[in-house]
Amino acid sequence: MNRKRLFDIDTDDLLMIVLITFSGNPVTRFMGKYVVFIVALVIFVSFYNRIKKDFYAFFFSIAISLLFLFVCQYLILGFVSWLGAINYISIFFLGGLITYLIRDRFANKFFIILSYVSLISLILYVPINLLSIPIPGLEWRSERFTYIIYTFVEQHHYRNCGTFWEPGAFAGVITLCMALNVKQLPNLWKEHRFKVVVIILALITTQSTTGYVTFFLIGCYFMLFFIKDKTLAFTLLPLIFVIGVVVYTNATFLKDKVEYQSQETLVLDKGEFSNTRFGSFIFDMNYIKKHPLVGNGFSEITRFADNPELLQRIKEGEQLGQGNGLSNYAACLGLPFLVFYLLLSYKAVAPIDRRLGILVTLVIVLSLISEQWLAYPLFTGIIFLKNKKKLSNE
Repeated sequence: MNRKRLFDIDTDDLLMIVLITFSGNPVTRFMGKYVVFIVALVIFVSFYNRIKKDFYAFFFSIAISLLFLFVCQYLILGFVSWLGAINYISIFFLGGLITYLIRDRFANKFFIILSYVSLISLILYVPINLLSIPIPGLEWRSERFTYIIYTFVEQHHYRNCGTFWEPGAFAGVITLCMALNVKQLPNLWKEHRFKVVVIILALITTQSTTGYVTFFLIGCYFMLFFIKDKTLAFTLLPLIFVIGVVVYTNATFLKDKVEYQSQETLVLDKGEFSNTRFGSFIFDMNYIKKHPLVGNGFSEITRFADNPELLQRIKEGEQLGQGNGLSNYAACLGLPFLVFYLLLSYKAVAPIDRRLGILVTLVIVLSLISEQWLAYPLFTGIIFLKNKKKLSNE
């Protein structure tokens, strides 16, 4: 068998690196507001001959739908940031373009590049996080440092962020990759065992509650639907469940985090803001009910129109932080947008296997509850996977 050299990369590898970089690496914050559009334009021009009519038809249907939504918001809310609207369409363009170009090799390339990202993170995690060696980095926010290929956040001192803005984001990328590759897991374990172990170790070091729960879901789903030996599957399934219960009981950060956020939500007053997942959901429900069809837009002026105290805090430079991406995007862009996005995500993967389509959609939902993934091209690009070919080379 011919094996690739360690750094023997092709254009699809480079495209995947770009996609992952612009899906949460803090270094992109220093590149300017319109860098997503510029990068997408450069890729479009460079790979123009590989783009067929089906991409144009699908992308323009998405772009026109979003423009229609923004026009409706302008008519109902009275204000829309058109530059912000164009930037958001650019995120779909970049994600869709790269996903379309890689297409049937997407899951495989995702796995390969993420394994290198995970390996680098584990290597740097030891001196920077565990040993606290003062290595100079670029501070992109208070006590948050980027090393371009790695991120350190003082608030999450002993948690692995990978190249992303926080550990939960790294976990979200890992679990999405696992979900897309779940059918290929036996082959990956046989041919790329070291890479699989590295990715799992990276997930463990994130100490992400959502990451652990999603990994548990993927494991159960794999046992139930993708193991041919059902006797083995139903033998291992109770074992996985027991391991999950033991980990939850003994991992203090998991149990304490869930209990803390639950208790905090119970004492919230109506309309009071909280950036926890549960608290954000309760807060966002008021705005979802206010404009369920078109949402309240991305601008703080319309998004927090009923909470002038929050607008004042934002003017003073405070970063509020939205703890729940699912409810936030329902509040920003409306319930139909969210439903259609999830439906298109399912339809993008379902032609390969309906069970895989359901799993990937569930993983996306869980990831959105944790992070603002619909602001990044990795997740917006998923809907462009739609084809009848395989997601990866077996």
